[in-house]
Amino acid sequence: MTVYAVAVRRVFPLPVLDAVSVSEMYGFARLAHSDGLPVVEICMIATPDGAISVDGRSGPLGSPDDRAVLLALRQAADIVLVGAGTARAEPYSRPSKVGQRIAVVSRSGNIDTTTDLFTSGAGLLVIPRSAPTPKVSHIRAGDTWVDFNEALAQLDVAFVHAEGGSQINTELLNAGVVDAINLSLAPSLCGGDGIRIASSAVPHYFDLAHVCSADDYTFVRYERKKY
Repeated sequence: MTVYAVAVRRVFPLPVLDAVSVSEMYGFARLAHSDGLPVVEICMIATPDGAISVDGRSGPLGSPDDRAVLLALRQAADIVLVGAGTARAEPYSRPSKVGQRIAVVSRSGNIDTTTDLFTSGAGLLVIPRSAPTPKVSHIRAGDTWVDFNEALAQLDVAFVHAEGGSQINTELLNAGVVDAINLSLAPSLCGGDGIRIASSAVPHYFDLAHVCSADDYTFVRYERKKY
């Protein structure tokens, strides 16, 4: 029998998340990559059994501290990226940060553009070339599916903050453009076989950057593995 020695790093007690650490650990400025492409980070909340929503919404899983992390990431971001399904389930309106855009990804382009998000000019549709031409600001990438490498190359920004859902996360991961995952773990179990953070069958590896806690929630940041 072969015996393997494994180094174990204990993380208890966890550092406590507070207003200062939220800003330091999530709200820092990002610089675009040397090739001009933006940094892309995923932000999600999940339960230990993998659920990411209750009745289609992530809000019921959250907490004030989880909200603080989300707001810090949004404040640092130039563009918030979200799938059409998530945009419908958790209605997005114009962002509080001046000049920030909310990019909504849709394969069909079937999006209600009469909402405050789009009438304010903050909304940006990301659609494939097969989608009909919308009457709002948009970019096209890919033929029948959105090509995220092509889409990101059209965004002259430093930091894109992705808020899901699962399909968008999967496509971003499979495109190899995700630089970090900011994950909040809620102290609850939902059961069932609901949607997970991503459904990719392709393994993706990340390094642990930090882990901390607040009111029974655990906050973890993973960064793209450096080989």
